[in-house]
Amino acid sequence: MNRVLRPSDDDALRAALRRLHPQTELPVLFGGCVSGNSLIITGYVGTRTNILRNLEINAECGLGGRAIAEQRPGAVQDYANSSHITHDYDHEVGTERIESLMAVPIVVRGKTRGALYGGLRANLPIGDVIADKMMRASYSLAREIEIRDEVDRRVAMLDAAAVEQVSIREAEVSVALTESFLALSEIAAGLEDKGVSAQMQAIEAKLRALASPNRVEGEVVLSPRETEVMRYVALGLRNAEIAERLSLSVETVKTYMRNLMGKLDVRSRHAAVVEAKRQGLIL
Repeated sequence: MNRVLRPSDDDALRAALRRLHPQTELPVLFGGCVSGNSLIITGYVGTRTNILRNLEINAECGLGGRAIAEQRPGAVQDYANSSHITHDYDHEVGTERIESLMAVPIVVRGKTRGALYGGLRANLPIGDVIADKMMRASYSLAREIEIRDEVDRRVAMLDAAAVEQVSIREAEVSVALTESFLALSEIAAGLEDKGVSAQMQAIEAKLRALASPNRVEGEVVLSPRETEVMRYVALGLRNAEIAERLSLSVETVKTYMRNLMGKLDVRSRHAAVVEAKRQGLIL
């Protein structure tokens, strides 16, 4: 989960339109961000009606759709009669009395993320100075969105690393608990004082419970000794080491291992550990 809430790109676009308005003196400016194959108009300056509000512009339709698809700015004079664009949005543009219109795409890392529009309510060309200012605004906004994307990417990496560290830590704690209660079990078995031995066994039982919280029993049932052998195998001990710790012969440990692999229906020690953990028989 991200630690910060990313500010809306639509808010950034609206702020860009407000800055652009006094710079260009265009009577009407509007724009929006791309979602899927469409652009939704969410920012407006100088509009006289609500007809453009949340208007969906399909890619390749109208002047803006062409700018989105081709990733390059475009402008038309005498919009209603232009032969260079489709006329899917003549009603909306005409209702705002826009006669000349320019659309500039916002391209971030090769992907169109939005578009800025500037319009004149007169049948006049949109000059190069105004066009340059609109393109500069588009580049600036694209850079801001790119920085936001990079911040999101880095935050996601940090979050993923934090989750990984937690998983590693949980695994380390699991191993430490297992080692602790197995060691206590060995100590308790060798004590002559039955009272102290009982206390040690009680502590061992608590550690076992911590190492296997809320365990759900699978179809396989292991005896206490089989569980001990399996836990030692999970810690990476060889048969001889397990035999020494449990005061058993190596052959007896091998027998336990054959029985364990038979119960778990596996053919290797590693697979036995994986299956025992999957079934909740060991942590």
